Amino acid sequence: MLTFSRWVLPALLLALAACDSASTNGDASLALSALTCDVDGVNADPFTVADAMLDNAADHEAADDYTYDATSATTIALNGTSAAITGAGATASGSVVTVSAPGTYVVSGTLSDGQIVVNSPADGTVQLVLAGASITSSTDSGIRVDEGDKTVLILADGTTNTVADGATYADAVEQNAAVWSDDDLSIGGTGTLVVTASFEDGIASKDGLVIASGTITVTAPDEGIRGKDYLVVRGGTLDVTAGGDGLKSDEDGDADLGYVLVAGGMITVDAEGDAVTAETDALVTGGTLALRSGGGSGVTPGDASTKGFKAGVLAVIDDGALTIDASDDGVHSDGAVVLNGGTVEIATADDGVHAELTLTINGGDVTVSQSYEGLESVLGDLVINGGTVDVTATDDGLNLAGDGDDPGGVETPGDPYDMVFNGGRITVTAGNDGIDSNGFIVMTGGCLAIDGPVPGTRPEQGAIDYNGDFEITGGVLVAAGAAGRMAQTPGTASTQPTVAITFSSVQSAGTVVSLQGDGGALAVAPGKTFQSLVVSAPWLTTGASVDLYRGGSASGDTMGGLFDGGTLNGATLLESLSLSSIVTAITS
Repeated sequence: MLTFSRWVLPALLLALAACDSASTNGDASLALSALTCDVDGVNADPFTVADAMLDNAADHEAADDYTYDATSATTIALNGTSAAITGAGATASGSVVTVSAPGTYVVSGTLSDGQIVVNSPADGTVQLVLAGASITSSTDSGIRVDEGDKTVLILADGTTNTVADGATYADAVEQNAAVWSDDDLSIGGTGTLVVTASFEDGIASKDGLVIASGTITVTAPDEGIRGKDYLVVRGGTLDVTAGGDGLKSDEDGDADLGYVLVAGGMITVDAEGDAVTAETDALVTGGTLALRSGGGSGVTPGDASTKGFKAGVLAVIDDGALTIDASDDGVHSDGAVVLNGGTVEIATADDGVHAELTLTINGGDVTVSQSYEGLESVLGDLVINGGTVDVTATDDGLNLAGDGDDPGGVETPGDPYDMVFNGGRITVTAGNDGIDSNGFIVMTGGCLAIDGPVPGTRPEQGAIDYNGDFEITGGVLVAAGAAGRMAQTPGTASTQPTVAITFSSVQSAGTVVSLQGDGGALAVAPGKTFQSLVVSAPWLTTGASVDLYRGGSASGDTMGGLFDGGTLNGATLLESLSLSSIVTAITS
């Protein structure tokens, strides 16, 4: 790939311009070409959640965890400050009930100031069936698992159960949650559990935590639901309000632990910290997630992390529906981000999707309705292979930061990373650069419509900005924005022709501009004022003639102002031009 200076290239192209100041005018009715954008994706072997889980430890859940025989179970009837026990494996001392052996225990009634403690050293599962139980402790966890091979909370069908702790614990203890486990913990069933924490966390396990089903509401001054080794949500309805993080796994001493996996469920999180955060991998294969962090997108982020969906190593979304309202980044990874499918809707005061390494979109619907920067990768490629992507940003729409800026504010040229467009329908509306790569830009397919900075506001910014080169070999590109030294175009190493139009005056928002050739016709109506328009399409051919039109009205579906088929009527012919080179620059 060839490298050009961002200042030299536009001047070179203008020198090649075929300018017709006395253009012939006339009315026209044009049939517009339909867009082919490879929305379904062109990556035949994407990296998925299943691939990520090969590097993570399996969870502890078993198929029979949530089935039980009530007829053989031990019953625990709570009665204010005492409990009546029928069966083996449990004892009561005042308002403290201790379960000491594997088995099934059906719990009902009320403890006004007491707790259930599991201390079962033998191998085997303890099933606590909450069947209309209300447990409050003023000095400790309401349910506390000190030792147990595995403990399962089963929410009995048709019952509502509550667990609460006090604002202070009696002694300096390890437990810090209203429902706390030292070992593996699972929660399932079809009933309801309401957890009100006053000390720190709502539900917490020092090992793994799996939520299979149930209707669970958690309110906590610190973490909402935390599985130290891992947190897996397979189903249920979760409503979490947290003064710290919402859903969390924070094991940092083992590379195959510390992950969060959401495979299903209806999940609502309102967290003052991160809504979902994983020390290693944050993974989604299904479910509906409504995530709010740090007060939402109307709040400027501070020093604390207030991200919507955060991973320490990998963030991978295969399916599901995520709606994120975040003060900090919407989707964030200290490593890579991979979006394969589902629907992701983001409003944020910072970056929409941020990867410290590579960011890859293979499919799905991604909408960033509010952001500072829409999509950003730092030390890795930014690749879009498919899907529908709609980004709105006050700064750069898509940013490949590379090594970033030096202390003097001068960008480092030639970073060894690429911004790549292989497929998809990509719409960008940006206050500064539409797409900004400190390395190269490569486009082989897809449709990319850019509404960049408006004329006169940010002369150092452009709809297209790169430090290396921009090679286009396929796909449809339209980029509207300000004219001047930052109005970059694809480079001459491209194989698909580009037409770069500079208008003599600023064009109003919604002004229709169209190119027609023997192979097709394209029309675009940018959503903001513009003076520069860059167009490339597969039907443009070097040596052929094209007609440039302005005005009129177009019908049909649109993608960021780019019309997908339909008809253009009442347009005025500005000029006819010959594409004498791979990049043809004109003024009109």
